[in-house]
Order: sequence, then C-alpha cells, then structure tokens
Amino acid sequence: MYSKSRKHSIRFTFVMLAVIILAVSAWGGTYASAAQQESKPYQIVALGDSLTAGYEHGFTEKSVPYGYVEQVYEQALFHGLRAEYVNYGIIGLKAEGLKLLLQAASEGRSVKPDEIQQQLQDPRKDAIIGQTAQMAKSIRSADLIVLTIGGNDLLPVMNKLESGASDEEVTKYIQDLLDQYEKDLEASIRTIAGLNGAAQIVIADQYLPIPAPIKIGNVTIPLYPEEDRLLLLDGVKKIRSKLDLISSRLAKDDIKLQITSVSDLFVGHELEYTSIADKDIHPNHLGYAVMGRAFSDTIWGDYRTVRARPANVQMSVVVAGKELSAGAAPPVLRSNRSFVAMRDIVDALGAKLSWSNASQSASVTYNGHIVAFTIGSAYVTIDNKKVKLSTPPAFLLKSGNETKTYLPLTSLSEALGLQVIYRSTLQTAFINK
Repeated sequence: MYSKSRKHSIRFTFVMLAVIILAVSAWGGTYASAAQQESKPYQIVALGDSLTAGYEHGFTEKSVPYGYVEQVYEQALFHGLRAEYVNYGIIGLKAEGLKLLLQAASEGRSVKPDEIQQQLQDPRKDAIIGQTAQMAKSIRSADLIVLTIGGNDLLPVMNKLESGASDEEVTKYIQDLLDQYEKDLEASIRTIAGLNGAAQIVIADQYLPIPAPIKIGNVTIPLYPEEDRLLLLDGVKKIRSKLDLISSRLAKDDIKLQITSVSDLFVGHELEYTSIADKDIHPNHLGYAVMGRAFSDTIWGDYRTVRARPANVQMSVVVAGKELSAGAAPPVLRSNRSFVAMRDIVDALGAKLSWSNASQSASVTYNGHIVAFTIGSAYVTIDNKKVKLSTPPAFLLKSGNETKTYLPLTSLSEALGLQVIYRSTLQTAFINK
C-alpha cells in the first residue's frame, strides 16, 4: 500500500490540478493582419488545453493572455512572415476530448461540449466547440499547428487513490491512462494530418512544477515528499516516451510530429517559472517565455528579440525580419500614433524614393504602388487617388545635423500593401511583405 504521506502528497497534487482546471482563464483569440491582403498570410492554429489558452494564476475573463502561443506568433513576425493566429485552447481539455472535437470538425458535425467531454468548466466552451466548421477551415489553411495536451488526463488518479486501491492497482491504473492518452493523441494527430497533410505540427512535452528539495547549509529541506516527486517525475518521463512512440509510428505514414522539449527547462526553476507557490501549477510569464523560446527553436531553429533601446527610444521597428539599424533615426510617437523616418523604412524595404523640395512631398514606389505624402497635409495620394489620413500628417524633424521626413507608419505600410503589427508586449512594430 502507499504510505500515508505519499497518499496525502499525491492527493494534494491532484487537488491543485482540479482547482486550476476549474479556474476561470483569459482567452486567446484570432489576430488578423492589419494590412491589405496581397499575399497569403502565414496561418498559425493553436489547439489543446489551458497551457494553449495561456492561463496564468489570477487571470479573469478580462485578462489578455500572453502565453506560448502569442510568443510563437511574435516569432513568426520576427522571421518576416505575414502571420495570423487563432487559438482554440480549452481549459480542462483531455486527450480524448481533443480527439472527439477534431473528429467532429473533420466530419463537418456540430457538437455540444458534453458530447466531447463531460463537465468542462471553460466558460468559452460553447463558443469554441460550437465552431467546428471554422476549426476545420482553420486547420486546412494552417501552415503551423501547435498544441499542448495531457496534464488533465491524470486527474482520475486522485479518485483511485481515495478509493484505497493498492499500489499495484494504482500503478496499473496510471499505465492504463497513459496508454489511452497515447491512442487518443495519435488519433488526433492523424485527424489533423487528414485535414492538412502539409502543416507543420509541433507538440510540447509535460513539465513537473514541483521543485526538488533545497539545501540550506548541511540541511536538506524537501518542499514536497521526495519519493512522491520522483514518482511524478517518472510519469512525466513516461509521457515523453509516449510522444516519441507516437511520432515514430506517424513518421512511417509520412506524418511528421515534432516534439518540443519544455520539461528540462523547468527543472530547477519550478518556483521561478510556475505559480506553484500559490498552489497553481500553470506557468507564469517567465514560464510561458521559456515555452515560447522552446517552440521557436523547434520551429525555426532560433529565437529572436530586439536590441535594448536607449531611454529616449520608445519603440523598435522590424522590417521583413530585420530590425532597423542602430544608426537609424528613432521612431516618434505623436497623438499615440507611430511615425518613422522615411529614408530608413524605404531603404529597409528596397523601395524607390523621390523627394520634391518645391512641393515638400515624398513619393514612395514599391510592389506596384505609388504613395505620395506632403508635409503637413491631411491627405495622402495612393496610386493617384487622394485619401484622407486617419493619422496626423507627415512632418519634418531635425535629427542631429539633418532634417528628416517622418511618415505615419500605418498609413505608409498599408498603402504599400504591407502588414504592420504593433506588439505592445515588445514595444515593437513589425512590417512584413
């Protein structure tokens, strides 16, 4: 039989899980391109559980998630992709629920939450599960599909322990749950591949939020019973083995499932990367950041960020995957709108620039478009059509010994058929073709 301390500690772990799964989370959403769609956007679809939804301790329905999915989206922008994303993460979702939801989407059937999983506590469940047709459409057009699933599949173990089952019975029960998880997840990936065999599919393994014992001088203090932590750690390793087995079998049918490793990144950083001190197993912003980095390394082979900004520079600008040089004139905010030095943006795009001293006007030619701005004018000319600006007009600003022409970033980019996205999380504007 399990010892009293082991029973208590394992019950505590699953109680924490149950509490968090029932918690109300903030929700992800669809972020559409702000530009005129002149090229097919790079579509990201996120599926799975609360980690995909971006849940953090203390979130409410009004909170804006900034989880690993949002950071994958930003990395796509960093790589010069005209990216969009949609997040179908559901709080409390298990592997079987994901399987049934994807089957319904693939078959064009409408389903209710209880038909895919009983007692889902996600307040958005009706909205998300009720849009199976849109989900199937999103998956079919996706370039990248990211997902997390598995943390909720072990919750029934709590009831098994409460029933007074023997060690052997509990061990077998856990193995049965993992075996079922393996079958359900493989079925889900095969359904995704059936809808879109060309999409890149990336799944994360599971991390353990419980820290190892700490040493203070010659004294070792367990923050959690060590025998139980090791038992749970073994379960995490077994889930990774299941993922490797699934990936190997799928590869034989030319279905590529990539596994991004997040488990090792949390080891030794459990108190730093999760809210376990507040009895919440979910990642905090630092934990989601390392998850985002891990996904990016798997997807693109690197992780990008902007340079440190001087105190007088309010934002960074990344054009087609390249940050404007350190020597570029800094962007300027006026009336909460972003303005950029005309020459810097034009050079970064490889566009053609003409300047008329007589009319104090600048003309930019790019991608078949001609856009003309006049200093101080409330109008811009786009392909010979006069259009009223929704921003303050272009202006001249002295920078050092030079006087530079500053143009409204959004108006310029959209007029040229580019995507312009400002991410307040990074204080960075991305301009992509």
